[in-house]
Amino acid sequence: MLKYFISLFLILNSLHVFSQEEITKDSIITSDYGLKIGIDFGKQIRMLTEPEYKGLSILGDYRLYEKIFLVFEFGSEDKLVDNEVLNFNTKGTFYKVGANYNVFKNFNDLQNEIFVGLRFGNSKFDQQLNSFKIHNLDNYWNQNLVVQQSNYDNLSASWIEFVVGFKAQVINNLYMGLNLKVNRLISQVKPDNFNNLFIPGFNKVLEDSNIGVGFSYTIQYQIPFFKK
Repeated sequence: MLKYFISLFLILNSLHVFSQEEITKDSIITSDYGLKIGIDFGKQIRMLTEPEYKGLSILGDYRLYEKIFLVFEFGSEDKLVDNEVLNFNTKGTFYKVGANYNVFKNFNDLQNEIFVGLRFGNSKFDQQLNSFKIHNLDNYWNQNLVVQQSNYDNLSASWIEFVVGFKAQVINNLYMGLNLKVNRLISQVKPDNFNNLFIPGFNKVLEDSNIGVGFSYTIQYQIPFFKK
């Protein structure tokens, strides 16, 4: 799906370049200032492919200056993890705030973006440990399944997120985009005798690492305020 979005972005720009061939160098380039609001529909795609996952994310941005956009996102996630060692469920809410810088130089009336950005993220969540297996050192092929339900409430985490991506205007005021994220945990409240293996908004937490990765497919509608 990534290649389709990239191809769409390149096609939109190529078509617009051809339409602008007769514009002189003295043409005035205008920019729309407004609020874009939409969803990360990558989570809806994930719900179709992962029955044990539920998620919703509302996101938006506002153009503060020509190249700088204020960005926000909030949502919730609920994920059941069931593997050969653990069975647990994590659910909670999150928010992110930050800014994007558009490095793409648009032609007249084109509002596409290739951006880099930085976010601060925070999540509040609960975990429920359903069962786990203990490896038996005396018999390599024998593992003991322990069914012991434990609830861990009022957990939290915060992180810094580096983002790179693009948005393409598919029709007037409607944008589709893709972004890739690298996260770095800066603090977390862990349950006793257990780790935060999945954090809403952050994604999977790797063992002995504070780094996480993720991606988003976005669709947004811009509420235009004025042109500048």
